[in-house]
Amino acid sequence: MIIFKKLQLFTLLILISFPLFATDSTLPSVDLYGFVRNDLYFNSRQNVESADGLFNILPKPRDIDGLGNDLNDKPNSEMLSVATRLGLDLKGNLQVFGAKTSAKIEFDFAGIATNYYLIRLRQAYMKLNWTDKTELLIGQTWHPMFGNVFPTLISLNTGAPFQPFNRSPQIRLTENIAKNLSVIAAANYQMQYMSQGPVGSSPSYLKSALLPSFFLGLETKTKHWISGVGFDTKTIKINYDNLSSFSAMVYSQYAKQNLLVKAKVILGENMSDHLMIGGYGVAGFNASTQNTDYTNFNNLSYWINIVYGKQVQIGVFSGITQNLGTNQSLLSSPLGKFTAYGYGFNALNQTQLDKLLRISAFVAYNASNIKIAFEYELTDAIYGVIERNGRVKNPYSITNHRALASISYFF
Repeated sequence: MIIFKKLQLFTLLILISFPLFATDSTLPSVDLYGFVRNDLYFNSRQNVESADGLFNILPKPRDIDGLGNDLNDKPNSEMLSVATRLGLDLKGNLQVFGAKTSAKIEFDFAGIATNYYLIRLRQAYMKLNWTDKTELLIGQTWHPMFGNVFPTLISLNTGAPFQPFNRSPQIRLTENIAKNLSVIAAANYQMQYMSQGPVGSSPSYLKSALLPSFFLGLETKTKHWISGVGFDTKTIKINYDNLSSFSAMVYSQYAKQNLLVKAKVILGENMSDHLMIGGYGVAGFNASTQNTDYTNFNNLSYWINIVYGKQVQIGVFSGITQNLGTNQSLLSSPLGKFTAYGYGFNALNQTQLDKLLRISAFVAYNASNIKIAFEYELTDAIYGVIERNGRVKNPYSITNHRALASISYFF
């Protein structure tokens, strides 16, 4: 096993190094980039998270034991280096079908096995560019709902769950229809960021429906502004039943000298594959046909982000996400319990997240290749007992205080 791992590493180094020393003009040019990053964080309570807590999503609800203690009211702290990243940008010297060619391969070390971390694929795609009008991208990269406007933060969650967070295999066409106006159309599949359901998070629900999710967007870019709208739809198949959902967003960014102001609003159904609140629930069951009807949870999310400075940089972020309930009434079991899937729902105690609020602030110092940053994040979650319409009763508030220190070396 040790020999096999060393062989894997040796092979990887050869693949990276060979193009750097190659002189054949037909080979693509290669730019190596990345960073070594170390993060130390503290949470005042337990959270829904990934990457061993490095990627924080939201505070967990109360979990009361027999003595009346909240088992999730426990702080934790950890230091990790798995966000370290390595990437290759490749540019072809020859045209294919009259188009310029390029590609990207990017990975980090946040893939988790039983008790250690693995290399994880982040991005792997190729692009064909015809003049300045048409671009065709094929491969895995950021989902168009993540887009060109996203929060500038220190935390790896990049504003999730207020901001869509998803990298997907896709075919994306961008067409510049005017000087500052482009249309984006994409067909997206699921791999690392998946819908939730009876068998947990899995790409099988989208695969079984046979069709990818579809995105259509319109974006305008000028010297200081980026603004756009986007629409996304997908159909998943749970057992033998299909469920379609629809999401929309509008966003804008202003950048001039040292000032950066960004904002986005998302109205969505069943966006758990984007690490956002909500999903879907059981709305009906036909015993004679064994068919189950499902209904989407609706969610409204919006955020604003202001950043100022270059060498010394300060920034603030504020986000709100609101559960708007389900399209149809949920079906209760003989015991009066509901079944739902997605972020924010706890089947054991029948609690549902009703609203999430976050405010964070950071300061960062950039010196040559080094970046040192500190960030404080306050997230308040309002939970309650789920009702038939997907909303809650008897709400209560849970707050997590998170502090993060990070140092990175860029190359």
